[in-house]
Amino acid sequence: MSENVGWLSGENEAAHAAGMAPRQGPHPQLVPGSRAHRLFLALGLLGSLLFNATFLLDGALRPGYDPLSQPMSALSLGTGGWVQVANFIVFGALTCSSAAGWRATLAPGAGSGWYPGLKVFAGVMLITAGVFTQDPGAGFPPGVPVPVTATVHAQIHTGAAVLSLLATIASLLVLAYRLRREPRWRGWALFAVLTAMAMMGFLSAFGSTLGHAEFAGMFEKLASITPLIFSVIVICRLLLHHGRLAPIPACPQEQERRS
Repeated sequence: MSENVGWLSGENEAAHAAGMAPRQGPHPQLVPGSRAHRLFLALGLLGSLLFNATFLLDGALRPGYDPLSQPMSALSLGTGGWVQVANFIVFGALTCSSAAGWRATLAPGAGSGWYPGLKVFAGVMLITAGVFTQDPGAGFPPGVPVPVTATVHAQIHTGAAVLSLLATIASLLVLAYRLRREPRWRGWALFAVLTAMAMMGFLSAFGSTLGHAEFAGMFEKLASITPLIFSVIVICRLLLHHGRLAPIPACPQEQERRS
């Protein structure tokens, strides 16, 4: 019995050194405030920055592509389409990985399960949108005929893209609910709600103007950049506080000294 306890203690000590919390179930968790915790949060931020920078730069340089009227998914087609395909997949993978960091930030309070779960779902849908490309349309690629009916892979792409965006909006509302319960973050709940509302507004404008307006693509890109702005500000603030919503509690010896 004593040998088993010693082995478990050694495993937990090694896990803690690696930034993982001792096992409480089948899956280890990151230690809140650890280097690994902050790394996973930063990976999610890096994914958002790379994704938006890539489709903006690729759209500006791709011949025949109009970033103001055409959707970013059109960049997955034609010569150089692999760039946007990889962009979807890498962003999805980094979004999934960030869920571990958010779990450590939010646990054990409200949203500690839903928010990381929505992150993983959105990431998987982004990867799916990269694997399955949309059909040619709206004049891109130039000279390529538009199918009479949407192909199966285009329907999968559209469905996955929509679900990833809906999951992002839902995650913002879940996070707003949690932030409202945190004294140091209460005012940030409104920021999360406004970001979700702005996303819904831009997506509605994109859906209603796609194919018959010059600025449809602009609305879609604004719907992507809006949550990026929120992520940059919130994650940077979290990283300054070791990835925690609440201050790091003092150790028992420190609490006794203060008392």
